[in-house]
Amino acid sequence: MKLLAFIKSAFKSTYKNLLPLLFTFSIFPIVLGVLTGYFNEDLFVPAADMPTMAISIIDKDDSQASKSLIGLLEREEMQELVEVKEEGEYIITIPEGYGKSFLSDEKLPIEIEVTDKGSGRQGSMLAEIIDKYNEEMYFNLRVQERIEDRGETAKEKEDLYQRVYSKLSSIYDRGLIENTIITTRKSLTSYEHFSITFLSYMLLMVIASLTNGEYVVRENDLYARIMAAPLTEIQYFNYNLVSSYMYVFLFNLLYVLAYRIIGLSFTGSLSLLLVIVLVQSLLGTVLSGILSIFLNKRVANVILNILITVQILTGVTYGSLTKMGNGILANIVDKYSPDALIVSTYRNYLIYDEFNSIKMGLLAMIVLSMVIYGISLIGVKRKRGEAW
Repeated sequence: MKLLAFIKSAFKSTYKNLLPLLFTFSIFPIVLGVLTGYFNEDLFVPAADMPTMAISIIDKDDSQASKSLIGLLEREEMQELVEVKEEGEYIITIPEGYGKSFLSDEKLPIEIEVTDKGSGRQGSMLAEIIDKYNEEMYFNLRVQERIEDRGETAKEKEDLYQRVYSKLSSIYDRGLIENTIITTRKSLTSYEHFSITFLSYMLLMVIASLTNGEYVVRENDLYARIMAAPLTEIQYFNYNLVSSYMYVFLFNLLYVLAYRIIGLSFTGSLSLLLVIVLVQSLLGTVLSGILSIFLNKRVANVILNILITVQILTGVTYGSLTKMGNGILANIVDKYSPDALIVSTYRNYLIYDEFNSIKMGLLAMIVLSMVIYGISLIGVKRKRGEAW
């Protein structure tokens, strides 16, 4: 009954302020996301229009191995991704001794220069193709050595080698090309990217709203009145989290469904989308709880404002960052931005639209939420009897 009273109170408050809340947490961030996506379309090439990479090759080795690599890049299947030209946007230099390095187990790197017209991310993808090809070559040589060591006739060895090599070659080459095309073609549109950016912004705003709401309760002595009822601090904290969770879930859901309805983002599996929203809302709820327990109002607001500023700046400038320093800055943002975990989970959902692609992100958010919740409970017990 006490929990129902908390939930009922939260719904009454939300209903009473529904219009300003909808504007702040749904309409405003969606409008910003759509406008920013519109003005940055050129930075995010749609998947179907992804251009082929113009490459030029400098072969300093002139060996059978280097010619085999060049042959791979000139294959018909690869023409969807690369086009060999005299003056390309990506300059591949095969060093002298490349072929012999496979026999000596010496790693001799192939240099890939990304010109001003190229993209750091596309250059990284090209490097991945070559790295995988080198791995296949090395593995193939090891297989050949094993066959040579077998006590069989020369004809039997040759037949076995041809069968093994043929199977490995067909599986590897086609798989390499198909996998590369998948990761390249399924890039985010500008609207999808900024829908995630402003979703994170909206979530931080909701966290700030809940945190400041808790400070208001304490400042107005409402906490003391609530605790005068037969209610423990732990019960109050848990009931408050449940009502806050429904609040966070509601506005997260409204945001993603609005984008889904207008067809600009979050158009994959609805069930997967709901799972992400459920888990993400849990993380947002416990974050608001731990801030209100351990930090005073001024410090909490300073931290939240810094996080919001950093998150917006990195999200809005992400397209430009991918073209700077061979994409190094963009990679740093991917790993260390305040919303990195949420962004990666939604990005995988939009690109792959399958549970396996988001399960690690979901698991990480759940584990992190549980850790934060446990720390919060410790904080509540330590502050027992205080209006935190």
